[in-house]
Amino acid sequence: IDISGKDTCKITEAHALPVEGDQDHVLIVQKGTCTRSASGQSSRFDGSQINWVETDDLVKGSGTLHGYLIERLKDGGTEQCRYTGLMTTVMVNGKQNTTRNGTWEMIRGTGPSLANVQMRGIFKFTPTSDTGGVSDWQGTLTEEAPAPPPHA
Repeated sequence: IDISGKDTCKITEAHALPVEGDQDHVLIVQKGTCTRSASGQSSRFDGSQINWVETDDLVKGSGTLHGYLIERLKDGGTEQCRYTGLMTTVMVNGKQNTTRNGTWEMIRGTGPSLANVQMRGIFKFTPTSDTGGVSDWQGTLTEEAPAPPPHA
């Protein structure tokens, strides 16, 4: 099943640690929240709440990112997911323009919507402020048959 949606996200805490000896190199640890919107085949995800944690390894604003999220669906199900990607920062008309592109993969799911599901896909995050932005995501969802009950 093809799935897609949009996350509206906000950074709630961030810590930047400079790499000694390289003034352009910084490690960032941050966490935040998102609200997900989705429709059609992806409607099970609409209105879910997401908490995420992430590390970024950046030189002059560009580099790698790695993170984990937990999504809580309205039906009580949860999804734990890991993601990785690249952050690219360029100057456009004297202003920084940053994009974040990457891949995501579900680690585990629970509840009626996600207990027997595998998911993976791609995302593109576009900042809308210094502390927030929008992530457009898409991927595939594969439903697996539940394990048969043990024989008595």
